[in-house]
Amino acid sequence: MTTHRDVSINTPLFVKGWQAIAYSRLWAMILLAVGVASSLTSAHAPLAAFATVAGLTLPRPRAIGMVMAIWLVNQGLGFTLWRYPLEQTAIAWGLIMGLGAFLAVLLSSRRPVLMQQTWGGYCRWGAVAFIGSVVLYQGLILLAFPLLSSGHSMGWGLVGKLVLKQGMWAGGLAAAHALWLKGALYQSPRR
Repeated sequence: MTTHRDVSINTPLFVKGWQAIAYSRLWAMILLAVGVASSLTSAHAPLAAFATVAGLTLPRPRAIGMVMAIWLVNQGLGFTLWRYPLEQTAIAWGLIMGLGAFLAVLLSSRRPVLMQQTWGGYCRWGAVAFIGSVVLYQGLILLAFPLLSSGHSMGWGLVGKLVLKQGMWAGGLAAAHALWLKGALYQSPRR
């Protein structure tokens, strides 16, 4: 992907619009605010969804920082507002969730060339990135579950609900970004 400084008159309009949003502080602040709000309303923030959308819509360093900030706020609220016990198991779960979110944002921020030029590529990579992010994130949780479960069970019904929640959040955030991108494309002067 070209950087903000590499945009020239010959750069495709889609790339110009994407970069205008990716390098704006407003989109980053919106993602952070919504991420913090999700942690205030639920003890289990949809970190895979935020990792996917941040990876798709922000430059990689900013996306990683954003997701790790949302995870850190989520952990802080978990141990204060949601009163998670300050013990090894709760800390281990938090670290696993952080690792899953980190891996998910790394995957999503790869942004292959197919995503960088057109709406179709953007949507296809978004779907692949979301599926990969959820598999990474939930896969780590499922792998750790037998070791950290403390006698609880996690059936496929619960996993399905968690994936649906991640999908709803990712879809909503991606739709907001797409609407903003569409507006940016229509406002850009065509050359």
